Amino acid sequence: MSDEPVASPESVTAPPLPPRPVWTVVTPTVPWCPDEWREHLEAIAPGIVIGHGAPEHEEAMGTHARRSDWDLLLASRRGRLHAHRGEHREDAGTVLLYEHGWCAAVADGAGSAPYSRLGAAIAVHAVTHALKDLLQPLPPHAGGVLPATALQTALLTAASDVQQAMQAFAERTGCAPRALRTTLLVAALHHDAIGLLQVGDGGIVWLHDDGRTSQPMQGDAGEFSGEVAHFLPDAGALARLQQSVVVQSAAGCAAVLLASDGVEDPWYPLPRHAGALYQQLQHGAASEYATAAGVSPAHTRAVLDAPDPVRALVEWLSFEKRGENDDRTLCVARRVGSVWAPLAAA
Repeated sequence: MSDEPVASPESVTAPPLPPRPVWTVVTPTVPWCPDEWREHLEAIAPGIVIGHGAPEHEEAMGTHARRSDWDLLLASRRGRLHAHRGEHREDAGTVLLYEHGWCAAVADGAGSAPYSRLGAAIAVHAVTHALKDLLQPLPPHAGGVLPATALQTALLTAASDVQQAMQAFAERTGCAPRALRTTLLVAALHHDAIGLLQVGDGGIVWLHDDGRTSQPMQGDAGEFSGEVAHFLPDAGALARLQQSVVVQSAAGCAAVLLASDGVEDPWYPLPRHAGALYQQLQHGAASEYATAAGVSPAHTRAVLDAPDPVRALVEWLSFEKRGENDDRTLCVARRVGSVWAPLAAA
């Protein structure tokens, strides 16, 4: 036996992770809404300036609410590109509760439209308030009408109300309607039915109790990447929005996700990666989900059951993926107490 010392195995040091990019935050100098338009905006959408135009809402906003056995969490965050340039966040989102259900909406203003931030804010306000006014007075089987039928009718009417509100604002201000262009994604619960509608890009994902994910409707993208075929309030957009209406039973639904393209694009294709995204929100960025879709999480703890879920979701929305700098908005509507798990084969 040799007396020579045995060399200990060399430790392998992993290369250091690259530093996280620094977000340079520049406050916009242009007002969110021109002063001469504020009274018109208030007339079209009462309370909207306070909700979207105050400085404290510029970087991010969010809301958390519960209705019966549903929990709704929404957050919107200004993207790095707009923050660097000192431009306004063009995404908007809102959640509204009513006696027999809830509605949620997410909108992404077109980057080429100078007042798309106003269009997005008007769209989410108009559609949710229209749905509340239409659905709140209706008990189950009102006049012999099933909840699903009532919800479908309400969605068709609310879509028309959005178009009218945006056109009315353009007429009152002399603004070209194209300057307000925006996408719109909506989910609404009425008793035991959930209805969805969408125009433009972004993604809506349905998470089933049995571990499946599905995409009830396809985003309205154009021929090329980043191109959108229809924006509100353009001609043809209302027809596209009304044609998109889907109403399904809420039974078997664990959660519904509404994501602007600032979330959809980094997690593309969203139906494939929605399970990993939702697992991050439920359980935190565990090792098996930390690199999902090439996304580097900034918030590594659970979001949905955090002490302050709005703040947690805002932090989660600062995840990193190379080349993805857009505004980000995500709404999660989930059954209280449901813990979704993907299919074993997924």
